[in-house]
Amino acid sequence: MKTIEGRIYGDGWPHAANASTRWLDWTTMHRTINEYVSSNWQRIRSDLAIEGKHEAVFDAGHRIGEGFVNRGMGGAGPPQAQYVTTSAVRLVLKVVPGSDPPDVYIKTSFPAALG
Repeated sequence: MKTIEGRIYGDGWPHAANASTRWLDWTTMHRTINEYVSSNWQRIRSDLAIEGKHEAVFDAGHRIGEGFVNRGMGGAGPPQAQYVTTSAVRLVLKVVPGSDPPDVYIKTSFPAALG
């Protein structure tokens, strides 16, 4: 069984990670992404038109996720999961290839424990 804490140790995952997080709930995810897109639409639209994608890491200003970081990362010792909460979000929006008119989808969105 995969868990966000087990990901630090690689338990049930293809490889171990130095951070593993999840959204607090679906409503927090939807509200956070919608607020960001609404507030940054001009820059997002420009990035999508020029690059075909928009990538961002931003601070939502309130707790949006929880998870674990590896206290032993960087060779400081064996993996050791430490519980964290975060207000940081990593978001990638992309244009659907070949869509006319252009259609946008969320490729990834998750709470970011590490910038």
